Amino acid sequence: MNAQDLHAIAALDLEPIKVKLMHAESGEGWTLERANAVEFEYRRFLILMKKFPNEQTAPLVDVDTFWHYHILDTMKYAADCDAVFGHFLHHFPYIGLRGEDDEAAHIRVGQRMKELYEDTFGEDYVRGDSAHSGVVTAPANFAHSGVVGVRFAHSGVVGAQTAHSGVVGASVTQAQAAIAAAQQSRFYSQRPRLMA
Repeated sequence: MNAQDLHAIAALDLEPIKVKLMHAESGEGWTLERANAVEFEYRRFLILMKKFPNEQTAPLVDVDTFWHYHILDTMKYAADCDAVFGHFLHHFPYIGLRGEDDEAAHIRVGQRMKELYEDTFGEDYVRGDSAHSGVVTAPANFAHSGVVGVRFAHSGVVGAQTAHSGVVGASVTQAQAAIAAAQQSRFYSQRPRLMA
């Protein structure tokens, strides 16, 4: 991943998505603090998608929710994907829903996302009281990820260019600098939520 790729992700205007997520009636009713924290993690998710385009992964629920709202703005999402990836980044929302084998695959891709995140950013994927999406102390029935108390969202790879990741060779420092430049916020805990 080069500096131009990082700049493209940092340059995305995600304010409209946050406005929608914060709206009580038509969004999720998130606070600005929560929307900012998840935006930070969503940008990291995009870095991983760019850095590892052939990996099967599944983000945490809040990041996936942010992604859903980004996708809902179809014209913006298409333009943003073109700017960052050079193609439309598809989302496959059914992994984990089609039986036991599929649920096992869902756990595996969630665990893979955790590994890629921690290797790339040098931080825990889920950080206790400063978790970016999902809470470590959630009840055990929220465990769907191989990480107790954390649910990964329904996303994964089926076919080319679907919810996987990709930049080879970017340094953690470059990635963190680009994200920090795009968003100056710390992480905040969020409650886990059941997926639709």
